[in-house]
Amino acid sequence: MLRHRIQSTFRPRTLSRALILCTAMWAIGAGAAHADGSVTVMTQNLYQGTEFRHFAALQGTTPTINEALAATTADYGTYVATRFKDRAKLIAAEIAQNRPALVGLQEVATWYIGEVDFEHLFALPPTVSEDFTKELLAALAADGINYAQVSRHDNNFTLSFPIFTPSGGLVAVGMVESGVILARTGLPPGQLKLSNPQSGTYNARIPTIPNTIDPEEPFVFTNSWQSIDVKVPGKAFRFVTTHLDALAPGGVVSGPQAHELLAGPASTSLPLIVTGDMNSGPVLAPAAYNALVAGGLSDTWTAAGLGAPPLTCCHLAPEDLASDPNATYTEDPDHIFTRGGFRVKDEHLVGNTAPNPAPEPFIWPSDHAGMVATLAVG
Repeated sequence: MLRHRIQSTFRPRTLSRALILCTAMWAIGAGAAHADGSVTVMTQNLYQGTEFRHFAALQGTTPTINEALAATTADYGTYVATRFKDRAKLIAAEIAQNRPALVGLQEVATWYIGEVDFEHLFALPPTVSEDFTKELLAALAADGINYAQVSRHDNNFTLSFPIFTPSGGLVAVGMVESGVILARTGLPPGQLKLSNPQSGTYNARIPTIPNTIDPEEPFVFTNSWQSIDVKVPGKAFRFVTTHLDALAPGGVVSGPQAHELLAGPASTSLPLIVTGDMNSGPVLAPAAYNALVAGGLSDTWTAAGLGAPPLTCCHLAPEDLASDPNATYTEDPDHIFTRGGFRVKDEHLVGNTAPNPAPEPFIWPSDHAGMVATLAVG
């Protein structure tokens, strides 16, 4: 959850990536559906590695280039210290234990590094230094279970900037944030058939943020959704994941985005599963949550008789590190919703208790808990 409104001092660079997915029906194929005709799904915010807290602290100021570089260097150091390779192993272990057919992922970061282009000081460098999707898929494969990316939207936002090196030089780094749906692979024929991958951004968004160093290059923050149509034995449905706005206060952006979701990917005659980080719940900025429920979606946690939606965010220590074993949750942004004949057989959180054995040094899988639901689909 990028919880702080960021007043940018840097040049944004959009990254368009041609993601070609076959729209004909294909088999991802044990089984995606359990013997009793149920299917398991999951949602997980991966945590991009930093909330850019020092960057955000520049809001309303006109920093010098050295002040800006000090902020970006500190935030990049936070990302490095949150050790996604280690966290990916922990998240993969949770997925491998629960074996969901589909996983909706938010804050899927791709980090870049390269030489500074002094003609374009804040351009996104060309070399990928860490791809969260590839790291997670590799960790899953190492656990003996395979998944594939089946729907994706890139560039919810891009942040690129130079940082100081330990020797006092400069290097260019950057991050592109995406949303992704993963599906299990290697299943028997007919167990899991997917078609019609779609994704898009919402028209509702925070206002463009000025760049005080390069006024011709303001920052644009958007939010996206991803969907896939699914057939398992006995049921066809649409699976959607999304990450709604966290920056505007009081749900003034996430609320309208929820209405767009209902009128867009959720507008289908198929039964529907919607997952994601809504940045909204009965506790946290309820406008979007209330809109989704009023729009005909059922919160699976409450439908299962488990009470109010659980707190799932954010396990962060000072400086945005996911390293405090005693961190607690205070917000309820993550949810799974259904519409159209699903019955909740089981739902639980993952990644919300300290790993055992705990990694050394300690790290949480994410600042968010993941949520897993098993739904009767017959």
